[in-house]
Amino acid sequence: MGHVIDISDYSLSYATPTGPVRILSDVNLSIEAGEVLGLVGESGSAKSSLANAIIRDLPGPVESEAGEIRLAGTSLMGLSDTALEAIRGKRIAMVFQNPSTALDPTQTLGDHLLETLATLPNAPDASTAQARAVALLELVGLPDPRRMLGRYAHEVSGGERQRVVLALALTCDPELILFDEPTSALDATTASTFLELFRVLQRRTGVSGLFISHDLGVVSDIADRV
Repeated sequence: MGHVIDISDYSLSYATPTGPVRILSDVNLSIEAGEVLGLVGESGSAKSSLANAIIRDLPGPVESEAGEIRLAGTSLMGLSDTALEAIRGKRIAMVFQNPSTALDPTQTLGDHLLETLATLPNAPDASTAQARAVALLELVGLPDPRRMLGRYAHEVSGGERQRVVLALALTCDPELILFDEPTSALDATTASTFLELFRVLQRRTGVSGLFISHDLGVVSDIADRV
């Protein structure tokens, strides 16, 4: 089936006032089409830094990078901002740790989805986009999805917010979704429901996933390989 992502001998160092600090060292991993890979490590082991490197959104002052990151055989290293805009949120999506900070509190849930749909190369018209937004919320199991479009993040539960974030990730039919400890802000029951939902959707859509966590129990439920 081929690899969706290939990382070869990747290393990353950040510049600090006291000199360069090595964050990642000689990372090698690949994810096949339709596969969910679990990436496990303790807090502070730079798991999220690897996800940021994949989407080329490194938050710190980069001292040096080495190695290669490829998406479906195409190098992501050195791409222009314009080229990356066609990849971030489209071919590679991300589900963050805390859904409360991933959603803009001043926008309705529907606004988030409609804005994302408007970025598609063949953006749908207003009525089609509205129908697509309703379908996405229905896909992730939210009750009364049409009414949900008009609600704000603070008006729904943490589990519902994370379902909205998952709907956003699926909006552009990505090849890969990066999950950065998406259940750590949820209670155990809600987290289990979220994982089950993603597994069902993943089998339906065939999307690949990189599931980052420090929880081996969670990873054992979701990953094909660790």
